[in-house]
Amino acid sequence: MLKNLKIEWMKIRNYRVFQVFSVLYMLGILIIIFIFYKVYISLISELQRSVTGVKSEASDILGVFSTNNLPYTVVFWTSLLLYLPGMIIISLFINEVNFKTHRQNIIDGWKRETFILTKISLIACMSVAIMAMNFLAMVIMSQIVHVPITIDAAIVSLLSFMQAFVYLMFALFLATFFRKSGVAIIVYFIYGLLLEWLLWWLVAKINPSLPYFLPLQSSDSLVPFSSFKELYEHLPSTGVLLGVVCGYALLFVILTIRKYKYDDL
Repeated sequence: MLKNLKIEWMKIRNYRVFQVFSVLYMLGILIIIFIFYKVYISLISELQRSVTGVKSEASDILGVFSTNNLPYTVVFWTSLLLYLPGMIIISLFINEVNFKTHRQNIIDGWKRETFILTKISLIACMSVAIMAMNFLAMVIMSQIVHVPITIDAAIVSLLSFMQAFVYLMFALFLATFFRKSGVAIIVYFIYGLLLEWLLWWLVAKINPSLPYFLPLQSSDSLVPFSSFKELYEHLPSTGVLLGVVCGYALLFVILTIRKYKYDDL
């Protein structure tokens, strides 16, 4: 598998879409958190000035960047950017379909399972990279706000790995299902940004806890915005959510392998 991943890296390292979206994602992680931090501190400063009548240095009165909450705050905001690596996965797969590279791999002796398992292994590697970037962002923000990094940062980073893996596996499943990058990307965005929220509203009427068991929402709920816990009144335990997320990850893996294995090339 390591040899196959090296071949995969040789395919994508000079691919312009991969380069552009990777740079955008890495820059976006720091930019989105820093912008939130500046806006948050500015609002707190204005609030304190309106109450006391004195302009003073703002303090983190909501504890958004406290030692315990900082890792959750970082991953909550960086998760908004997970659609970028998802688009990379869709584009990479569809690009191989369009240029018949996947057929050539099979002609060269690869099994269908080998090809798609290599793609899934690439997703695992990208999820590790996302986890590492999240941890680095936590370290940088801890220096900016002058709070220590604890073991919670490592735990939340590991949870962000599962979150990223589910998002990217969902993207790969859509790519294998639709075989058209435009359609797959549109469905990816519509489901994540619109349809799942509509489903949230519908299933919440049945049981307030059910929305947390939706595919993408379950992974998002692993790392909630913990400074506003009242928004997560019916949130299941982390252990339950982790089991659900692992189940969805396995489901997407099985469906993707089965779809690619039995589809026409």
